Amino acid sequence: MTTWILTIGNSDIQLTTNENWDDLLLDIYNQLYDCAFVPNKVENENLWTVPARVVGLAYAQDLDNHYQYLYFPLLDSLTQLLTQQNIIPDQIIILLSDQSNLFDEAERYSLKSPYWKDTCTVENIINKYLQNKFPNTKIKPLILTPSLNTKGLDSWDSTLDLVNQKLGEITILEREKVYISHQAGTPALSSALQFISLAKFGDKVKFLVSSESQQNYCELIDSSRYLRGLKIQQAKSLVTNSPGAALKLLNNIDNIKPETINKLQYFVDFFNLNRLNNDQKQEFSIESATQRIVDVLELITIFFNQENFLAGITLLSSAQETFMKIAILEKTKNITVKGEQKSFLGSECLKWNNEGLFLTNIVKSIKEKKDILNQLFYPSKSHPIKEDKDLYNTNKNWIMLEWLQLLEPQFKSWNLLRWSCKYYRNREDDLRNQLMHNLRGIEKQDVIKYLSADQNASGDDISKVYNEQVKTPFFNAIKLLKLDYTREKLTNELKKLSDSLI
Repeated sequence: MTTWILTIGNSDIQLTTNENWDDLLLDIYNQLYDCAFVPNKVENENLWTVPARVVGLAYAQDLDNHYQYLYFPLLDSLTQLLTQQNIIPDQIIILLSDQSNLFDEAERYSLKSPYWKDTCTVENIINKYLQNKFPNTKIKPLILTPSLNTKGLDSWDSTLDLVNQKLGEITILEREKVYISHQAGTPALSSALQFISLAKFGDKVKFLVSSESQQNYCELIDSSRYLRGLKIQQAKSLVTNSPGAALKLLNNIDNIKPETINKLQYFVDFFNLNRLNNDQKQEFSIESATQRIVDVLELITIFFNQENFLAGITLLSSAQETFMKIAILEKTKNITVKGEQKSFLGSECLKWNNEGLFLTNIVKSIKEKKDILNQLFYPSKSHPIKEDKDLYNTNKNWIMLEWLQLLEPQFKSWNLLRWSCKYYRNREDDLRNQLMHNLRGIEKQDVIKYLSADQNASGDDISKVYNEQVKTPFFNAIKLLKLDYTREKLTNELKKLSDSLI
């Protein structure tokens, strides 16, 4: 069994003469809403075109006598190739359009109304043509009638649903070969038939298409070529916000350049903050951590634009805590402190690891540890060190912020950082805590309120609030501390990679 499914466009039936047009027009004028249609001459050809609905009305009334004056450029090319390939369809499905329910009578008085481009009236003409070519083939027209309150066959979403519904009315056997000619009709209709046929029939499909550059030339294209193209387009859309999904998709596509895969893998690592080949020593270096913070600040922009609030809030909280640790390390690393028996650099006294930011075991006595912290500008007046357990306070957020401000008086914290570092704060409003400890949900206004620390929490533009109240002052602080980093134009780089996929 073989099925051929094709679309018919507004200009796929042409006139070989315009001499009898006035007579034909006169007979149907009462159906034309005062529109005096004049045949348009095809450039460099002795052929003319008239909107499809009008052709159907004019010629179908006496088809036997006027059929000889019709020319079918697309159908001639397609049927010729089928005949040459000895392909005789068992059934032909013709997709025709009727949008009369979308355009009231007032709109039909315009020559430019899409109503006149409908192909439903040429059904008998197309049937006659195909029966002449394939006398034993069953021909089944399917009329596409868009629902009210849509944009008709120019609407991509509604046309996709409509084509899917209509193709559900036909029976295709499991081993049946399916040929698709989808180029005629609106772009939305053409794409819908392409997508739906691939989804329904997979590798059983071959596309019978004409050439735009070579007149009267057609070819058969395996579905694999189309499927590759669709996967490429899908990967393009994923690159900018989910490079891991794009990489997984591209790994199953032939002939993708190795450098493209490598670049995409780089961005997968970027999204996972993995630039260090699992070297833990480097992970806890000031340089590496600074770069991760900068990367995260760019990633958060992407996540907020996607309304992926969970990831954005979680990363932002981590970035702020990491920043305070490396800022303290940066400001104290070259300070010389005097111990009871020898002097040390600040970089020898503080360590940052999986546990947090603490004093090293460079000295043993609580008295000497307290003295070293005092020399490193630790806020011992407000947070005194009395016993060993107090040494764990060096990793407390509210203490680190105060410590950093003593080390760098010019440092200006932002609202969210100050609020997050308050010990006595309304934890019900702390989205990070609610997410981590109670698996609570969040809405857009919650995020805006959180980012602004409930200061000027108005509007609904999360990206603007994030950029103005968090990201900009965050970068200003990084620059003030002269922390080295490379700020990549992440969105631009991802778009370039997406555009390079072919």
